[in-house]
This record gives sequence, structure tokens and C-alpha cells, in this order.
Amino acid sequence: MMPIPKRMLPHEVTYQKRGKTDRWGNSEETIGTKIKYVKVEPTTKIVRDKNNAEVKLSAMLFYDCKNSSPKGVSFARDDIIVFQGAKHKVQIVESLYDNKKLHHYELGLIRHA
Repeated sequence: MMPIPKRMLPHEVTYQKRGKTDRWGNSEETIGTKIKYVKVEPTTKIVRDKNNAEVKLSAMLFYDCKNSSPKGVSFARDDIIVFQGAKHKVQIVESLYDNKKLHHYELGLIRHA
């Protein structure tokens, strides 16, 4: 399978890994990493979270393992994506493979206060 072409990945986001969580459940944000050549699409898809509650996604982020930069980013649930000044929390991380090799990630995002 061919990588997603760069012309189809027009956006740039800032990625912040979830920091340590204190005893009250508050987590500190880490310094952001700029990620280039991704695509962010608005969506109204409804999914279920780990507690089986319905969650409405606000956007999907597509990260190509070949053309997105930097390479080798590992995404995790509850991390923060900043796109055009708006913060989004990663709700779903879907890894999609081409045979045995990782091809791209699709991240389901929700609005974050």
C-alpha cells in the first residue's frame, strides 16, 4: 500500500503527551511537539469509551508513518492535540497496518477544556 501523499496531509498540530497525574486526578501537560503533514477532519462520529458511555468525537487526525514528521511518534489515549488554537483530547488510537507493517494512525479527538 502506498503512503498517504503529503499533498493530502496539509495540517500541522502540536502534540502534548499526558504528564504525571496527581492524587486528585489532575495531570500536568508536557512541552508540545510540532507534528507536520497530518490531516485533521471534523466529524460527528459517536463511539463508546472504556466505561461503555457514548462519546461524540469532534475530529479525526490522520498520521502517516512515512510522510508525517517527526517519525516514530507513539500516540496514547488522553494525550492532547492542539490544532488551530483549540485543544483536543485523544479518545481513540487506531493503528492501521499494511500486511505486517504499520501504515498510519487514525486518532479520534474530543474537545478539551
